[in-house]
Amino acid sequence: MTTILFLFTLTTTLCLGAPAPAQYPLLQVTVPQSHFEVLRMRQSIPLEPRAVTDTECIDRNAHIVFHDQNAAELSICGGIAGSVKRCQGSPSLTQGRVGSALFTLKAMSKESTINVSKKRWEQCVRAARAVCPTGSLSATCLGGASRGDLQFTLLSM
Repeated sequence: MTTILFLFTLTTTLCLGAPAPAQYPLLQVTVPQSHFEVLRMRQSIPLEPRAVTDTECIDRNAHIVFHDQNAAELSICGGIAGSVKRCQGSPSLTQGRVGSALFTLKAMSKESTINVSKKRWEQCVRAARAVCPTGSLSATCLGGASRGDLQFTLLSM
């Protein structure tokens, strides 16, 4: 009986002395739809390592949020997300910027314009990321311009 009374007293004391559970606010995080579009493309498009040349890892420690990179990837040329199949408007230079990621693309030949397809662009980014899995990078995407290749960089903002 003494043991039961002791356990009851000990349990009551411990429960009354326990701190109240802390309340932590939940962060509301939104992920752009283009992030999911890139993930779907990656499932259906095989890795093509020969899509790029001259890949250089600029800063492997640069912090680029994965879904920012995916959304920026589809914001080049004014946006190639959704039903758009290729870069439109015939620019010779374009940027895609979302959050911590900035893609800059430039046609390498004079008087050449960027007309890269969404599929080819994804192949180039994936092939460059296979060489430089983290941080900022630069590479040459074979094809993707009206004449010749496409130089691109991914930087952290």
